[in-house]
Amino acid sequence: MRTGVEIVSLLSARGRRTLILDARDAVLFCACYIILDWASYLYPLGPFNITPWNPPPALSIVWLVLGGLRYAPVVFAAILIGELAIRHAPGGLLLAVVTSLVLAIGYTGIAAALRSPLRFDARLPDTRQLWTFILATAVGAAIVGASYVGVLWAAGFQSGESVPAAIFQFWLGDTVGVLVTAPLLLVAADPAARRRLGASWRKPETVLQFAVLVAMVLFVFRGSDEPQNYFYPMFLPVIWIALRNGLSGAAAASGIVQTGVVLDAANVTLRTTTVLELQALVSTLTLTGLFLGVLMEERERAVEELKGSLKLAAAGEMAGAIAHEINQPLAAMRNYGASCQLMLDQGKDALSLPDLNATLQKMLEESRRTADVVGRLRDFFRAGTTRLEAVRVTDLLERARAIGGKLNHSGDVAFRVEGAGGGHELLVDRVQIELVLRNLIANAFDAVAELPQGQRAVTVSTHILDARRIRFRVADSGAGVSPQARRRLFEPFASGKATGMGIGLTVSRAIADAHGGSLRANDAPHGEFDLILPLEAADG
Repeated sequence: MRTGVEIVSLLSARGRRTLILDARDAVLFCACYIILDWASYLYPLGPFNITPWNPPPALSIVWLVLGGLRYAPVVFAAILIGELAIRHAPGGLLLAVVTSLVLAIGYTGIAAALRSPLRFDARLPDTRQLWTFILATAVGAAIVGASYVGVLWAAGFQSGESVPAAIFQFWLGDTVGVLVTAPLLLVAADPAARRRLGASWRKPETVLQFAVLVAMVLFVFRGSDEPQNYFYPMFLPVIWIALRNGLSGAAAASGIVQTGVVLDAANVTLRTTTVLELQALVSTLTLTGLFLGVLMEERERAVEELKGSLKLAAAGEMAGAIAHEINQPLAAMRNYGASCQLMLDQGKDALSLPDLNATLQKMLEESRRTADVVGRLRDFFRAGTTRLEAVRVTDLLERARAIGGKLNHSGDVAFRVEGAGGGHELLVDRVQIELVLRNLIANAFDAVAELPQGQRAVTVSTHILDARRIRFRVADSGAGVSPQARRRLFEPFASGKATGMGIGLTVSRAIADAHGGSLRANDAPHGEFDLILPLEAADG
């Protein structure tokens, strides 16, 4: 066990490491803030040099949201250094300290609102989070701008007439700066988003997308003295990138466009109105790309969730279908087992070994068939696979006759098997088609079960439709299927039976479709189902 001195020493070492890491992060943040402030110091307006694009607040807000509000003093220090080193504190040191404090408190307030009451998710996973970020930024920037300009007005550096214009310019610069820069910083801070963006660059399409965007930026900002007039074509590559690469691609694209604006503004003398127009266009372009990117990622997640739900539904459907199809052979094995037990209970003198052996053989046959059913259905649901083999129509009719004979053990149903095309062959999965026939015949027997004796009839028939198709019809003398029920008849879990699972017809139609055929319920006075399958070959 560690002694108290060792524990204190360990905690002290951890505290020192944390302090060193915090100091390193603070220095790195201040350096990035000053560089970003210097790079964006273009077209300053008014006595306190309010710029039309101000991205450093984005860095402050993102750092405070991700790192914690304890970094607020570092944000204040970075803002003050920028006021002194870049703007040269036109109001003096004391006013620079006050305005820096106002800005630091304002940006910290925006970050605090995002972190706590708004529960902002920095990954921007959906449009709700994006709207939260946009509204918090816009409202927060307006409050910060009003407070900042109010301090200048109180100190006599801003006339009353120019206060609204100054507040608007401050709000626009901060809002555009945050909306354009913050998503890119959030993407850079998220490992999953970075991996997504990095993986997208391995696709030739992504390289082409950004090449088109860069070419468009060069055309707009190098090919015209009025870039705002030719700005709109840049929406096309940004939309293309957002739709194919999501939020990370949209953030990167808007960053490239903003870089073009900054470089153009730094090298060409533009009117103030032109700069404001460009910033409004950039903000519109950025929001368009961000919303499309987020919607695309939402759609991808919804598709993945749907795939997961479909897999669960398929698993449930497979389990239900297996249970549905093996119920009868299991019941037969139970009856055969009971028969064997009865034979053994009769004693040695009354025991008939041939009868016992025949009954055991029937049990083995049913167990093999059960295993085959489970395997075939499992393969079908997993990959839609079928084990095709040449099967004569005659063999399927014989199987239908055997199925009906077992179901008609009491002999009170007039059951017939009739039809043409017995010499033809089908290339089908025998077990799966037998499952379909078993299900249709069992449903027909259920449909006539409540009818008076003498009115119960079930017929299985075949008919050659043309040179390529054969129809298996299972008809009964029941009431038939109503138009309302027919619309949902093949949907999963839409059984009309009190003890049914609503799965047999769904699986049967899926099997028919997998064989290139179809299964439908006819609009007839009585129950009538048609299974249509393609003919493989015919004997002359």
